[in-house]
Amino acid sequence: MSTTTTDLESAVLATLVAGVAGGGAHLDSATVLDGLDWTLAGRELAGSPYTILQCANHIIYWNGYAIAAIQGQNPTAPEHAVDGWPGPKAASSQAEWDAFVLAYKASLAALVETVKQKRFTDLIVTRNRLDSLRAMTQHVSYHVGQIALLRRMMGSWPPPGGGDTW
Repeated sequence: MSTTTTDLESAVLATLVAGVAGGGAHLDSATVLDGLDWTLAGRELAGSPYTILQCANHIIYWNGYAIAAIQGQNPTAPEHAVDGWPGPKAASSQAEWDAFVLAYKASLAALVETVKQKRFTDLIVTRNRLDSLRAMTQHVSYHVGQIALLRRMMGSWPPPGGGDTW
């Protein structure tokens, strides 16, 4: 998809997909965990309120919430901000980490598929789909940046497929 298109809907679609799948200033969210040792994913770093696993699980949680809302399921909002950060700080095994990474990537794929449905002007409760999708793609990109920074701080960046190092 070209971002140089003059078709506004195609340009919006390309921009939203880039926020999750990579493009421009955005990392490919699906590859940010690639090659990461499962023990590092749960390591607590001084000054960071979250581990990499917690950041990624936060993305999974809010992607699921947003997709449910967009599909008209009317999910219940968490009572407190901390409730949007569910799950453990660390995986207990390589197998648990591998399953988690698969769930993370499935959550991103589901968000991209929801974006590709377009219907940007459909209303969802008090706002349109475009606003919800924009917020979610920015949310993913923001937290993926945190994950990349934490990986750099641990000496585990870039992932095997490459990534910005400047």
